[in-house]
Amino acid sequence: MPPAGHARTPRPASDWAEIRRGGRFGAFMVLCLGIWLHAADSLLTTTVMPAVTAEIGGLAWVNWALALYELGSIVAGACTGLAARAAGLGRATTMAATAFAVGCVVSAVAPDMGTLLAGRLVQGLGGGMLVALAHVSVSRLYEPRLWPRLYAIMSGLWGASALAGPLVGGLFADAGHWRGAFWAFGAQAALVAVAGGLLLRRVTAAAEAAATSGAAHALPSAAVPTGRLALLIVAVLAVATAGVTGDALTAALSGLAGLALLTLFFRRDGRAPLGQGLLPPGALDLRRRQGMGLAMVLTLSAATVPFTVYGPILFVVLHGADALTAGYLVAIESVAWTLAAILLSGAGARLEPWLIRAGALVIVAGVAGFAVVVPHGELWMVAPFAAAQGAGFGMCWAFLVRRIVSAVPDEVRESASSAVPTMQILGYALGAAAAGIAANLSGFGGAHGGALPDPATARTVGFWVFAAFLPVGLIGIIAAVRLTRERE
Repeated sequence: MPPAGHARTPRPASDWAEIRRGGRFGAFMVLCLGIWLHAADSLLTTTVMPAVTAEIGGLAWVNWALALYELGSIVAGACTGLAARAAGLGRATTMAATAFAVGCVVSAVAPDMGTLLAGRLVQGLGGGMLVALAHVSVSRLYEPRLWPRLYAIMSGLWGASALAGPLVGGLFADAGHWRGAFWAFGAQAALVAVAGGLLLRRVTAAAEAAATSGAAHALPSAAVPTGRLALLIVAVLAVATAGVTGDALTAALSGLAGLALLTLFFRRDGRAPLGQGLLPPGALDLRRRQGMGLAMVLTLSAATVPFTVYGPILFVVLHGADALTAGYLVAIESVAWTLAAILLSGAGARLEPWLIRAGALVIVAGVAGFAVVVPHGELWMVAPFAAAQGAGFGMCWAFLVRRIVSAVPDEVRESASSAVPTMQILGYALGAAAAGIAANLSGFGGAHGGALPDPATARTVGFWVFAAFLPVGLIGIIAAVRLTRERE
């Protein structure tokens, strides 16, 4: 990796000027709109679902609206590296945004919950690929020295989405026009499909070559490995089932089956020839730098998702918070992530290992704090730990991604770049499933569409849904330490 620090490093103004040079920045920003679509839509949908079920029914299936979106996102994200090499960034962006728009239209006209769920699956396919393509564009169009600046921009959009998504959804729901929310996002996706395709096709091969210091990308065959893809789909579907079922035994069996199938998928994909895997070689191999980095992404994402899944309902039951207050307490995490990413985007090479390690420690400290303050503290005490959890990610994320992508051959940089958000969403899915099992074993069986629990039960759940993930977070810390001990 080229050095990023010391006295001769260009000042931030020079970095930003270089980022805007050559027409690449416009294409990158269009792809960042895909991040907005993906992140804001997920939060928006959660807000409008009560209005949806009031009109078309299907309350028992409401959790599948998110689960199927995650399924589509994981599968599409895993295929993005192959798609980018086969079709190029422009065509791949057009395909992904078109799929997202089509899914929005299907959801907008849905006469019943089954149709809406089909639309959510297609939206997930498009949204997952759009996010992965934004990551691919960073490694394709810019040299590694500039990546933290670009990831800071992406983090800013995540933070804006966390704030604006629930607000937009609430406005449409309160006005009695929940279908309008899907139409609005479908129109934005159509804009990305057209603008992204045009702008990205103007980014020449010379610009890509300059970003990679003249190293040519060998483009291996990008045929979709249908067997491994089917295995991944079934594995993630099993995990999703564990996350939405209310029966602890069914959830445990489904989750174990999903883990076994995921393990088989990783083993089979890892044996694929160079450039033909859905993920980069050595994914989750703790003897290799990219494996340690992706393991850190997976475990820390899984360890932190209980706050998003169960935090709001626990705030309502234990602290009497209204829905808006609960939602914005959760949004503190995204805002802190954004601020930390922006403030530290210019950190030099000497600080990078420390930021990765410190980020992992701060994240797990946030999880530990939730286990105490959510069941036993005051509501305001949640805020600093939410900020810690988000700031930890903001401290380490850009530098973590840079180490992962720089660890693999140039031929599979696209797969490594797209693997990061894919493993992140997979971690969220695994974490949500495990949190559901922990909550149900703690007596929280009504959390999935039933009545609210009593305060005593909520306190028990409020401890275990966070404390149970501390060992998972510890794995993330170990991966961070091992990753930063490796020489570039």
